[in-house]
Amino acid sequence: MSTRKLAIASFANLLIPISGLLVSPFLSRELGPENRGLYAALTLPIVVYGWLGTFGLQDALSFHVRNGSLGRRAAAKVSLIASVPLGVLSIVLLGALGMFVFADDADHYRLFLILVVLAPLHVVSNLFIGGLTGASDIHGVNLVKVLPALARTGIVIFACLAFDLDAFWAALLFVITAVVGVVAGLQRLRTVPDEDGPPPAAIPSRSLFTYAMACLPGSLAAVSSARLDQIVGLPVIGAKELGYYAVAVSVAEIPMVIATAARTVLLGKPDTTEPRSATQVARLAVATSVFACGFLALVAPFAVPFVFGGAFAPAVTPTVILCLATILYTNMTLFTAVLLGNGKAGWSSIALVVGSACGVVLLFALASLGAVGAALASLGGYGVSVVIAAAALRRSGSAHTVRMLTMLYRDDVVRIQDQLISRISTVIAPKRRAGRHAR
Repeated sequence: MSTRKLAIASFANLLIPISGLLVSPFLSRELGPENRGLYAALTLPIVVYGWLGTFGLQDALSFHVRNGSLGRRAAAKVSLIASVPLGVLSIVLLGALGMFVFADDADHYRLFLILVVLAPLHVVSNLFIGGLTGASDIHGVNLVKVLPALARTGIVIFACLAFDLDAFWAALLFVITAVVGVVAGLQRLRTVPDEDGPPPAAIPSRSLFTYAMACLPGSLAAVSSARLDQIVGLPVIGAKELGYYAVAVSVAEIPMVIATAARTVLLGKPDTTEPRSATQVARLAVATSVFACGFLALVAPFAVPFVFGGAFAPAVTPTVILCLATILYTNMTLFTAVLLGNGKAGWSSIALVVGSACGVVLLFALASLGAVGAALASLGGYGVSVVIAAAALRRSGSAHTVRMLTMLYRDDVVRIQDQLISRISTVIAPKRRAGRHAR
């Protein structure tokens, strides 16, 4: 069952970076390296804030729905109520951030402020994902994530082909498509019944707040470690190098969907209480990530210039470095997910905060290396988080060991082989029967 859940979640999540890969060549050729960097600077702060702007409430919703202390409709209600103050705060904080990112260009700052008005859409979308994750509603999570990606792909590619698109209009089309996910998430939470019967009538407001505050440092650090380099990259490494780095990220982040999918499964209601079976999804995620990252690193020298154009050849080296960083990111995501699921939010936060801080320090220290330096900073930050999270797992006495989360067992391999043989037989058998009838 965990294999099936991982496959479904990974396939759906894979559509998101595939969307980015489909859109990125059109944008890169339409905008060029410098304006491609400006596009990243306009959109990434809003997308990233959509994750960290829940201030830990997303993970708190997952935890309480998973434990049965909060129902789906109640999770939707909490999300909508919380989105009002969180949405206002998002506009204020992003406006302040824009003063730093666009300090040298008042025109770009004004354009950014227009986009910031749509930031609350991204916040409430992620709150809905939190409730759906706790309910193990993989289909619902996929809808909230995938529908905006599909809409964005079609709209942006059409606009690139039909109009003379600039960075602002491309960014506006990107940001506004989040409304599709918000509608899908609300509908899913309100219409699908709770599997375990009616939940408690009272909303555990105090418990939600307490757990959200425990998750907050880790939530902030997890997002900043993944995207902070691109948010502050414009003034640190310049628009051109940021353009190279953005392209490298769009390629190397593809396998990250595996970690995201596995995290969703691990934070949901488990199918079994046996630790080894419950963590199979994590082992499969690590193995798949290693294979996918290795493949991307091998083809990057040829694929990046071919897909994005010769002007983006300098993005090859950062791409290779980030492929290695993605393997560490997968382990970091899985370790911290297990800590959160076991009620060890503090340990998760410590690992992510320290790793993120190291990544920021390295970003400024290696700024002279441009996109390569930013990639190395990500690699270092993820590495620190992995080491601390692994140590936290050991110290916490969790039944889910580091070995159990990262390395396939023999029976895992046998099960995968059996499933592949079964699938192949299912495809081949009808063709054989059809051939016999034809004779």
